[in-house]
Amino acid sequence: MIHFQFNKLWYTTAQLLEIIPISRAFFYKMHRDLMEQGLDGSQMGKVEIKGSENVLWCPIKFVEYLKQHKVLTQPIQYTQPEKAEQDNVIVAVGKFNKQHRRAN
Repeated sequence: MIHFQFNKLWYTTAQLLEIIPISRAFFYKMHRDLMEQGLDGSQMGKVEIKGSENVLWCPIKFVEYLKQHKVLTQPIQYTQPEKAEQDNVIVAVGKFNKQHRRAN
């Protein structure tokens, strides 16, 4: 299972959509559908702060909402050779990033 790590408590809509790869139109359609059902946007992770014009989003709650209500496929299961290859790719990317940071 993939575990996301977020570095902020809440994100603006634009920031959330940079992290979660869904279209802006689909995002607002999900929100509109929820409102039409008479449900609160907080079920999707919407956070409104009194006196603030910005709407913020809890990324953890939003990912949970997607998994429960929108994701149709089951998590991908890899065979042992595929898993080993994925692990090697992760290590290679990590080494590349580390070298790139040193160079800069």
